[in-house]
Amino acid sequence: MEVMLVMTGKNMFAHENESNNTLELLHANSTWVLMRHQWLIDNMRSILTGEDSPPLAPLYNFDKSIPKTLKLNQKILQLFTECKNQLETLWQDTIKASHPASGLTVFEQLNQFQQLSHQFMLSTKEVNHRLWQEFTMHDPLTGALTRLSLVPDLYLEIARFKRYQEPCTIAILDHDEFKQVNDTHGHIAGDNVLATTSEIIKGNLRANDKLFRYGGDEWLIIMPATTLDMAEASLSRIKSVLSQHIFESDRHEAFYANISYGLASCTLETDPESWIANADDQLYAKRLAKAR
Repeated sequence: MEVMLVMTGKNMFAHENESNNTLELLHANSTWVLMRHQWLIDNMRSILTGEDSPPLAPLYNFDKSIPKTLKLNQKILQLFTECKNQLETLWQDTIKASHPASGLTVFEQLNQFQQLSHQFMLSTKEVNHRLWQEFTMHDPLTGALTRLSLVPDLYLEIARFKRYQEPCTIAILDHDEFKQVNDTHGHIAGDNVLATTSEIIKGNLRANDKLFRYGGDEWLIIMPATTLDMAEASLSRIKSVLSQHIFESDRHEAFYANISYGLASCTLETDPESWIANADDQLYAKRLAKAR
């Protein structure tokens, strides 16, 4: 049995297909694990009955089930590669550890194999949990964090501020006229803008800063140990770098994609909702002033 991933031409880079490909990877991983769990159960039966072990040939490896043309965010692909290598190593260690010609009695073989099988199942459960957690916490198109952990992270920074008076600033970023990018250059170009913007932002943040995809073309950045002035300097740099980046549509049309941003620092009265609202209000005020 082999799990195949379906790709769809130009739409391969679209956000919907990025999400579908992520789900397909998770499905392929789950199927791979379930098939091996079943083989382990069948092999225990063969040890008891003296029958031949079930064949290993039908148990494909990950590389045969994933097309080399698969396109996903690099962080997600790297994580998946690490996990699949760990799973394949666990599997090889499990099936090589017990052999009928080992000199052990049937019950000793069975006991040893049960222990190894149990360890394999526990380990695959842990790896699966890590995959599901990381895949759901990161946006498949941009690699930015999703909103699932945003509120807990904001509460963490609020608690840190109240205990240590350590400043923290958040930024709300929004693309200028992003709908026009999609309408003029197509949704593939729009997806490329989002993915590239994420890379530019992350490339200009510190290790402890966190980037979230807050909405369709909206971003939120948490910047611990950062005053408003420090955040302003960082966001000004990001805005400048992005404004100079030349994007290209699939029709080879060059265009630019700018952003606007609003900032808000943590205070003793801050809660997650008001903190985000304050940054959003500053963004709106900037947009209003620019329109006048």
